[in-house]
Amino acid sequence: MEGELKAISLTEVLELVHAHRRSGVLEVRTGPLPLTLRFALGEVVGASILDWEGLDALFAFPLHPEEGVFRFVPTRSPEATQALMPFSVLLGEWARVNDEWDRFRTLIDSPSRVLEAIRPGEPYGAFLGGKSVRAAAKAWGVPLIIAMERAYMGVREGDLYPLRRYSWFALRIRHVGRKTKTLEEFGHLAALLDGSRNLGEIVAEGVPLGLVRRYLIRALAKEELTPPGRGWLLRDLLWEAEKEAK
Repeated sequence: MEGELKAISLTEVLELVHAHRRSGVLEVRTGPLPLTLRFALGEVVGASILDWEGLDALFAFPLHPEEGVFRFVPTRSPEATQALMPFSVLLGEWARVNDEWDRFRTLIDSPSRVLEAIRPGEPYGAFLGGKSVRAAAKAWGVPLIIAMERAYMGVREGDLYPLRRYSWFALRIRHVGRKTKTLEEFGHLAALLDGSRNLGEIVAEGVPLGLVRRYLIRALAKEELTPPGRGWLLRDLLWEAEKEAK
């Protein structure tokens, strides 16, 4: 089973797989963003955006994409596999968290954004010295959406402020793509990506932030770059690009 999400919505595809108690892998893509869902007897037992797995990844993918493609490949039913959530509960929670992401991103473009605490002490001590929302989620031991909510409240109340930095600035990238695909738009940037400096240093040298972001999105989508964490990195970069375009 495969098709376009303009013809049949993602929720309809999910409900079909669930209603017929199918087991298999559903691959969904909207723009450059992919989602892999694993089903067992109609229940979702796994979800991932590239190497980013679990409910955080699932709920960061749009439940109602306006366009995209899907493909379902049936497999044998796995034995004793636990559903992530009962199907109807999962759909409801997915819709709710999607709405929360839209709200929180009015003030913070992505969880990779680095925030600084205005003053020391709780509840925002995790941001002292400048930390991303993802780093704060790890420090607090909470789901990403909970950390994003706390950060949103901190920015709204004036206890946190966003810096012009992202957690991915720390990455050291060596360009390995074919020059024929990237030279025209990214030639100068590709020449700088020799692994000797991180992306933050390259931006500080005057390379436009938007150009670096577009390069990363393209290279990740084409699998020219496959760093650990590429799933959450691609998700965050696309959110940032969406906000930048508005």
